[in-house]
Amino acid sequence: MMENGRENKKWKIENGKWNLAWGFIFVFSILHFSSVFAQEQPAFKRYSYGDYTSQTLTTKAWEALKAGDLDGVLVYTEKCIELYAKKADEMQASLRDYVEGTDQDIFNQWALNDTGTCYFIQGEAYVKAGLIDEAKEAYQTVVDKYRFAQCWDPRGWFWKPSESAKAKIAWIDGGMKYDFGDSSSAFLTAQAWKALESNDFEAVFAYTNQVIALYERKGLEMQASLSDFASRGSEFDYWALNDVGTCYFIQGDAYTKQRKSDEALAAYRMVIDEFGYAQCWDNRGWFWKLTDAARNKIQGIQSGEIFQHDFGDYSSMTLTVKAWQALEAGDLEAVIVYTNKCFELYEKTAQEQQSSLTNFAAGSNEEIAKYWALNDVGTCYFIRGSALQKAGQPEEARKAYQMILDQFRFAQCWDTKGWYWKVTDAAAERLAEL
Repeated sequence: MMENGRENKKWKIENGKWNLAWGFIFVFSILHFSSVFAQEQPAFKRYSYGDYTSQTLTTKAWEALKAGDLDGVLVYTEKCIELYAKKADEMQASLRDYVEGTDQDIFNQWALNDTGTCYFIQGEAYVKAGLIDEAKEAYQTVVDKYRFAQCWDPRGWFWKPSESAKAKIAWIDGGMKYDFGDSSSAFLTAQAWKALESNDFEAVFAYTNQVIALYERKGLEMQASLSDFASRGSEFDYWALNDVGTCYFIQGDAYTKQRKSDEALAAYRMVIDEFGYAQCWDNRGWFWKLTDAARNKIQGIQSGEIFQHDFGDYSSMTLTVKAWQALEAGDLEAVIVYTNKCFELYEKTAQEQQSSLTNFAAGSNEEIAKYWALNDVGTCYFIRGSALQKAGQPEEARKAYQMILDQFRFAQCWDTKGWYWKVTDAAAERLAEL
């Protein structure tokens, strides 16, 4: 009995050890799967698929990308791909080119559009996370499998993810030197202006060529749809035309700065010949016509004056600002150069605007700014008079001031403190002093 008791006790101990071992395994398994489940739970707890449509999933993916939520991007894009890739493949196979026509015609390719866009979003998210190989693979999938996908921009147009993906791949292969942001024409054009200002010509061509590669076709379509410049208030509707034309203009300026006359002339002529109705937004609050500025640049190159003086975009405002700066610096020669250029280009228009008025333009600053040529030409005569007066040439100064009273009486000058002042009143005071 005792022996049996010892054996039974031994069995119980060993069996207890065995049970304890299994207990550890069981507990470890529970903890392991709990850990895995805890890691996977956020996809169920934190993310809602909404109505599971491709549109909803793609929208949520964009929102997650904007928030820097890589997990969210992958959750939503993978779900969209899981549900709709087969349909997207069918739509892609049925096409030989991008769908054109109405917006609805393009929306009808919903699965193709959203699946291709989701792969593009994945690429963007991987880039943000520093996973470059994964990003390139996602972009390449757009190019290889969903070439004719189009993505709706809430600002009112479609863009082509495969074209943007190609640009992203080229950017990666080029060492990711430049920030192409969201690859929108507006972002890239703004980057090109900054690069031009800092004389970073390599960057200028990286950004402008990107815009041209992605949006030139759309810009040409917009140009062909017009018979004149877009009406006031609708200029932004022609975004591709404006930005592609602006990028050719920027290239012209970059070549000009490097004294590459032939290349500059070709770029400016491209603006005139192919994108004649392009307009460029000025952050001071208006659009200016690229064709007019390009013609002035061509004339400046051919005469050689552009290499002697910086006339900027040749706008009346730019010339007037430069004249003020020259006056402040006491540079009479520069004052004469800039004011003469303003007179040469805009005096005729200023006279027409003066003739259309019977009194000073009134109302909002925008209303007064409509008489831009009159205001700037009148102001330039005042600047010239001031410079000549400072230089001890009273007779010449008097002629400049008198010109304002005789021909540009209703000119008004914008003060950077926030209002317009009447150039005639200031000229009359100066004449009284003389």
